[in-house]
Amino acid sequence: MLQKLTSIAVLSMLLLASSESIALPKYASRTGAKCQACHVNPTGKGMRSEFGATYGRDDITFPTFKAGSDYEDLSTSLGPTISVGTDFRTLFYALSSDNSSTFFQMQGDIYFDLRLNKKFRIYIDKGLYSGFEVFGLAKILPLDGYVKVGKFVPAYGTKVDDHSAFIRGGPYGGAQYGGVFPSGYPTGLRFGERSEDTGIELGFAPSIFTVNVGLFNGLPGVGQPTSTTKDKAIALRGDARFELGEMNLSLGGSYYNSATSVDKQVYYGAFGALTVFETVTLTSEVDFVETSKPNVATKTGFMVWNELNWMITQGLDLKLGYQFYDPDRDIANGSFSQITVGAEFFVLSGVELRPLYKINMNDVPGATGTDNNEFQFLFHFFL
Repeated sequence: MLQKLTSIAVLSMLLLASSESIALPKYASRTGAKCQACHVNPTGKGMRSEFGATYGRDDITFPTFKAGSDYEDLSTSLGPTISVGTDFRTLFYALSSDNSSTFFQMQGDIYFDLRLNKKFRIYIDKGLYSGFEVFGLAKILPLDGYVKVGKFVPAYGTKVDDHSAFIRGGPYGGAQYGGVFPSGYPTGLRFGERSEDTGIELGFAPSIFTVNVGLFNGLPGVGQPTSTTKDKAIALRGDARFELGEMNLSLGGSYYNSATSVDKQVYYGAFGALTVFETVTLTSEVDFVETSKPNVATKTGFMVWNELNWMITQGLDLKLGYQFYDPDRDIANGSFSQITVGAEFFVLSGVELRPLYKINMNDVPGATGTDNNEFQFLFHFFL
């Protein structure tokens, strides 16, 4: 009951100051820029544009170490039509449930941006594992619009680099819950790691607004479908940005509908971000999840994600996060929540250190692994 009241309070806070879709949405909020200003992919994530790479070197790194470590004329271009980039993340994590720990190679992606002409480009993102993105991008539509065709993550809500967030893929394997998740339990939305889908997306960015409309197979993570399907997945997303004195505010909403012969999943929600004095940023998202199966009553779930970042000085951010997930609102218990406390250190250009402590809680009768908190230390190298 207490957790449900807490989620309602968080939702009320969300309506007052609600995130933007980018690998690190706090930077979009701080600068007031759109995703396509910092990323080659107009909906965020992956390879950084020239502006994004410059911002990463000049505006988020400790100034003390910058002068002695930076290249004066660093460029990611291999020529007039080809650019490269990379993200490399290694994660150390320790579980309090059994005092175990391990290193995990979380990411190792290399990006290629191939510009065929002034209007059309091909983008490739290949990682260490089975997932990849590849699409053609044509900026030929009015209202600063584009057409994107290929395999990529649909535009929905807030794109964050924590793949274990409930608003993305959820806890990978449920490790930090120590076996709490029942068999077949949905641990998050289908927009996490290796969740790319094949389809087409249209985007428009007039003035302060951004709108994305996508049509997909509805088979995330599948490379080549073995058969055709009658149904397709639809993804809709829109947001608007406002400057209010010393504040940057963004508000938006998302909708996703995917039906197969096995089940039907419908997601819808709101997201937003509020930055004050370019130093304190609150990013939030709330989603409702409807899952239907033949001859089974529809289940409606509810999730909330919040993250507060405070830039103490350039190169150092303190973090406080809270997320909550109740997969079936008709059942009195069965919810999960997590509190995260940590920091981000950008010690050198292209080098980030991120220590985090995650307090995991559940409201599941008879659940095992009640002491299932987790310490994480992320090593992130990027270009």
